[in-house]
Amino acid sequence: MTSVYESLLSEYPDKGVVGKPEIRDSETEIIEKLKILIQHFRNAKSSGKPIFVLIGAGVSTGSKLPDFRGKHGVWTLQAEGKHAEGVDFQFARPGVSHKCILALHNAGFIKTIITQNVDGLDRKVGIPVEDLIEVHGNLFLEVCQSCFSEYVRDDIVMSVGLKPTGRSCEGNKKTGRSCRGKLRDATLDWDTEISTNHLDRIKKAWKETSHFLCIGTSLEIIPMGSLPIEAKKRGIKTTTINYQETAHEKKVETAIHADVKLILYSLCHALGIDVELGNDLPDEVPVPLKI
Repeated sequence: MTSVYESLLSEYPDKGVVGKPEIRDSETEIIEKLKILIQHFRNAKSSGKPIFVLIGAGVSTGSKLPDFRGKHGVWTLQAEGKHAEGVDFQFARPGVSHKCILALHNAGFIKTIITQNVDGLDRKVGIPVEDLIEVHGNLFLEVCQSCFSEYVRDDIVMSVGLKPTGRSCEGNKKTGRSCRGKLRDATLDWDTEISTNHLDRIKKAWKETSHFLCIGTSLEIIPMGSLPIEAKKRGIKTTTINYQETAHEKKVETAIHADVKLILYSLCHALGIDVELGNDLPDEVPVPLKI
């Protein structure tokens, strides 16, 4: 639940810019921008250099989890003395956007996915752990401090900051026996540094990609917010999909201001990718745009 996550975090006044006005591209503008993005996806597939993706809270709004800096975001409303509405994290289900990202991954168009979300929905939808960088952590995950075995829980691990949870390792990856190591939470607090393993994986992904795609993130918090600058230094173009203007927007090739799930579903449709939506969606399926 958003309020539970907030209660676990330390006090931190500088949360970046909140409540920026939303921008709504016309359908004509969206289609023209989508044509550029579709070409990047086709080039990625033909060149064998898949799209590198950064996910933000805007991907999970379809799952009824509020974002942070949007019009109805947690921190936007907090600044107004209000509380954001949303479902309990434990009952949130992957939405259309998550399913589209999985479909694009399975079809080979994208590979490495950085998620800034701690809701666990990226794992839950089926994105392989080896291609997923949970850069800020996962509220449902515990990790052994000795053998690094991971345990995905049904309930939120009521701790952040990579602190001991009071539980012990249940089974070493290699032997299947407990290594007697102590478990810790896997979610960053404001003052917790991103793991060097995550940063190394990001460096590796730059060498294997042809385009950078930022989905549902305002890019306000560094270091992830500065990735479009890093992409430009490496000669890699960036596309953003976000209702609000993102940080460094003038440095990206294409900024799409539209509903995330509409863009992703239309992208899949234009590329001929079937999206397995299932029967348990928390949001409505959009009508794909004709490109």
